[in-house]
Amino acid sequence: MVVAVCGAITGCGEGSKGPGVATAVESACDKANEGKRLTLEGFLAFPRSMKAKDISIMMRMRPSFEDRDKVVGVSVGLGSGANQVELPPKEYTGAEMKVHTHDGKVLGYRDKFKVTGTMYYPSSAAQVEFACGLTNTSIESAGGK
Repeated sequence: MVVAVCGAITGCGEGSKGPGVATAVESACDKANEGKRLTLEGFLAFPRSMKAKDISIMMRMRPSFEDRDKVVGVSVGLGSGANQVELPPKEYTGAEMKVHTHDGKVLGYRDKFKVTGTMYYPSSAAQVEFACGLTNTSIESAGGK
């Protein structure tokens, strides 16, 4: 739990900087990747729920637009700055997703993303629908749809 809280808000440790090792979304949660910087390519989606008071959310990354089973959590700050996602309206669909990349582009839910971050396992007390997550993230376009 400490790693998730620390990473989601400010980042921790030496593993929080630098490039990541290109990794398939399907193998990102392998035990050997724990604590390492990984770079994943895939499609982002909103979590099932979020609150206006949240400062960051755990988006879901999947390897293909259609695949909803293999999901990795991706910590993303709320806002309109680099590496942030805009808070959608109270009732939303994926179409309202606006993710700001590290270089100022704004991407949507049908765009392919490249996300680099430090892999961690959520606390056993956390009730989440992903086996692992990335924190201290940098987001860019992976090109294509």
